[in-house]
Amino acid sequence: MTPMTPIVEQQCIPLSQLGESETAVVHVTDLDFDERELLASMGLYEDSSFKLCQQGQPCIIQVEATRLGLSREVTSRIMVRRCGVCN
Repeated sequence: MTPMTPIVEQQCIPLSQLGESETAVVHVTDLDFDERELLASMGLYEDSSFKLCQQGQPCIIQVEATRLGLSREVTSRIMVRRCGVCN
């Protein structure tokens, strides 16, 4: 018998796989402390919601009124949950 994966974990995807114009919530990151602190200072932290404006290099997201450009290397290490209520 295989252990069950929590539903929340099954719904998480890397930010790099999110579709354009989708809204999501940051679930967890695999970033080092300095990277997390930098993103948090710009408004992107665990449980914050954002909208994906443009996928690619850079990936453009909007957190409240601020747009951020993130590298694919960073977006592949940020796990998010789609915001079904927001879309």
